[in-house]
Amino acid sequence: MVALGPSVVEGAPAGTSKWTPAAWPLRWKVAAIMVLPVALAMTFGALRIQNELSAASNLTIASNNVALVGPAVALVDRTDNLAYAAASNRGIDDALAQFDVSAADFETLIKSGEFDASVAADLASASATAAALRTEVVGGRISEAGLAEKSAEVTNKVSSAIAATMGGVDDDRVQDLADGLVLALAAQGSLTTERVMVQSTDFADDIALRLEVAAALGAESASLDEVARQLDSSVVDVASLRAGIDSRTAGYRASGPGVVTSGTFVDSFNANAAQYSEVAQQLVTDLNDTVNAQAISLRSAALRDTAIILGSVLVALALALAVGRSLVRSISRLRHGALQVARLKLPEEIERLRTSEGVPEIEAIPVHTTEEIGQLARAVDDIHLQALRLAGEHGERLRIGDMFETLSRRSRSLVEEQLALIDTLERDEDDPVRLEHLFRLDHLTTRMRRNGDNLLVLADTTERRGRLDPIPLADVLRAGMSEVEDYRRVKIGSTVEGSLTGAAAADIGHLIAELIDNALRFSPPDSTVSVAVARAVDAGFLIEVIDRGLGMSEEELRAANERLASGGEVTAETARRMGLFVVGRLARRHEATVRLRSTDARTGKSGVTASVHVPGALIAAPREFDSETTETEAAPLRRSAAADFAPRQESRRIPVTPLNSALPAHGDLVGTGPVQNGTAQNGTAQNGTAQNGTAQNGTVQNGTHQNGTHSADLGGLRGLPRRSPGASGVSTEGRIQAPNGRPPAVAPERAEAVRPAPSNTSAFFSARTNPDVTAARESWPPPQFPVPREVPRQPAPEPADSQSTEPLPIFARLTSEWLMDPASASPDKPWTSAADAGWTAAEQAGEAKVERHTDKGLPVRTRGARLVPGGAEPNSPSNGTRRDPEAVRANLSRQLAGVRNGRARTEEGRHSREGDR
Repeated sequence: MVALGPSVVEGAPAGTSKWTPAAWPLRWKVAAIMVLPVALAMTFGALRIQNELSAASNLTIASNNVALVGPAVALVDRTDNLAYAAASNRGIDDALAQFDVSAADFETLIKSGEFDASVAADLASASATAAALRTEVVGGRISEAGLAEKSAEVTNKVSSAIAATMGGVDDDRVQDLADGLVLALAAQGSLTTERVMVQSTDFADDIALRLEVAAALGAESASLDEVARQLDSSVVDVASLRAGIDSRTAGYRASGPGVVTSGTFVDSFNANAAQYSEVAQQLVTDLNDTVNAQAISLRSAALRDTAIILGSVLVALALALAVGRSLVRSISRLRHGALQVARLKLPEEIERLRTSEGVPEIEAIPVHTTEEIGQLARAVDDIHLQALRLAGEHGERLRIGDMFETLSRRSRSLVEEQLALIDTLERDEDDPVRLEHLFRLDHLTTRMRRNGDNLLVLADTTERRGRLDPIPLADVLRAGMSEVEDYRRVKIGSTVEGSLTGAAAADIGHLIAELIDNALRFSPPDSTVSVAVARAVDAGFLIEVIDRGLGMSEEELRAANERLASGGEVTAETARRMGLFVVGRLARRHEATVRLRSTDARTGKSGVTASVHVPGALIAAPREFDSETTETEAAPLRRSAAADFAPRQESRRIPVTPLNSALPAHGDLVGTGPVQNGTAQNGTAQNGTAQNGTAQNGTVQNGTHQNGTHSADLGGLRGLPRRSPGASGVSTEGRIQAPNGRPPAVAPERAEAVRPAPSNTSAFFSARTNPDVTAARESWPPPQFPVPREVPRQPAPEPADSQSTEPLPIFARLTSEWLMDPASASPDKPWTSAADAGWTAAEQAGEAKVERHTDKGLPVRTRGARLVPGGAEPNSPSNGTRRDPEAVRANLSRQLAGVRNGRARTEEGRHSREGDR
């Protein structure tokens, strides 16, 4: 017995009875395994022997009872002859003498034999009926119909007795002969009925007699057909019997009274009767010989099988005992060695491994055979060695993971502080150039935070978040877009309504950001990356990120999909393909499915489409609107009829709310959908507000601006904190919109900026290394998922005269890249209006120089220095109080919303067809 440590518990687990099979010792189990087959083999062998002996016994009984078949068939034949002699009144004495001999032999057989009750009853009934027939024939008191009836009853009883006697014999040959004999007797009985009935004096005139004879003829023909199918042609001459039936059928149809009594007709009767008698006698002989031969054969087979089965069981039992003993000994040694490794050696070696370097030598289990148990012993040795190696690697991995987590959390804390500081600077900054630099720094910091999140994923650490509300899918996509560098090239197609659970939204957004970043870095700089969303069959979402850049070969796609399916396993490729690892790990965490395929399968080198299946379990149930929800707030979700007539707007840049609810927002994105239910109807913009269907108190709902922010058709950012970085809004080029609505010219040095090399985080595919993809890719076909087309900017009607308490800088900072995309404006359809003068004046006012600076070099704003000339005079004299900046921002937001809505309504009719496409 192996000496085990104090923690080792021998025996069955607590609560398990020792009498249950699971708690039996190995010897008991092996004994049970051997005893059960041996017992079953002996049982089945005994049953086999019993069945064969039973069959032999039945055949022996049948061979004894087959003796009654001959006398029974002879009685039927003599009864038929007696009935015909009595009907024809010819040879009655000879028929009576033959009948008496057969009846005596039959009666003797009944009294001496041992039969079943049913068989004995049938035989007794046949004997009594035959005796009654003889009595009536001798007395001369029976008609032709009575003779036929008595004769048929004797035939039926004898046939029933023969069938019952032979039915217990399980042999096909015996059954065929018995069935053939019964059918032959039935045909003979039908012939006897014909022979007796045609002897009637009024047969030619009695229709009923003729019909009865015709029915007997049909029964004979049917029985003859069954005999032909049951027996060989060597036993019965079917052709001769069929010829007799045909000749009698022709005679029955003749109308002459002397036809049935003619010599030809009588000869046909006698010939067929003699043939049936011969067939019956032949079948009786064959049946007797077959039954006796089968009985002898079965008895011999039963004895032979008994000897073979008993010998086989004894040999198998001896062999099982020998093999079982060897098996028990080998398994016992293996058990002792494995227990010693698991409970003593391995813990001690792991403890030594913690304090020293290298893997210690192991001692092999003392089982040295080459069969399965020996192989199992070697496998335990290998497991022992691998366990030591894995213990060392796991400890190292845990230490590295802790280092990653600590580094990521510290870095993230600094990034959060940096984002908060940038946010503060954006709100207080008025210089356009500095504001642009702050925005870029904000976006760069956001990407740094994503890289820190990748370190958490690499360390297999889940970010600690509180309980979050469901987040709309549109917000998830926009948050993913905000975390990439060249987000202006991302186009979101049609989306579906729905929200993700708060626990999964952040990770799904991170996953989408990695896919978009990879698509942007490995596609031409002047191409776009499309994001399409559709509803899956399981009520989930199917999100596809489509690029037209460097493609991948079939082998590379297969390898990448295998790594994605593995769920982000840490391999040698992890450091080089961090993005692929992060996507796989996040997908496995939420049971999502990510697959890569060629965008155009015909060429195989035409970009990559990444498909993400978000399961239905991650989809949040739609929330109910509470009673305080306003009509305009509920409009986008209800998709009212008014939304169908809302004008389509051009693409515009929108601020994005991050999925990490504890973090400030960052970046701006390109929204491609229409803004609905946000126009001002039946009213004009007065005093800085839009009335009768517009948003008031500084907010514009359902597609308009809200405190300097904008919400496109991707849905409101419900349930997430909202931040408006750089509320004054300066374009990325640091310029305002030209008065004619055209985008300002881009400097050559900006247009020819060198595209940065891919980072380790986004470099999914090593095959995507060729940067020379520009004009050759522009001719590629568009992605499969449609992206809504952008509608050119619409001309707007002249705004009404606005009267404000103080002149406002109307367009100084609102025409920025945050609120509208200069690149998306259509250069082919310019618009002009009376308000263009205001744009020009605003541009000139924005160029005013700063004259004063603080001690630290910051500009000092001069009140009214950048007001647009020609502003409306206030209704009442100013009281000299300073205006609230938030109120100014709200007024500017409402003003811009009114201008855009007016332009959209002006061009609604002209662009309706293009918008439908």
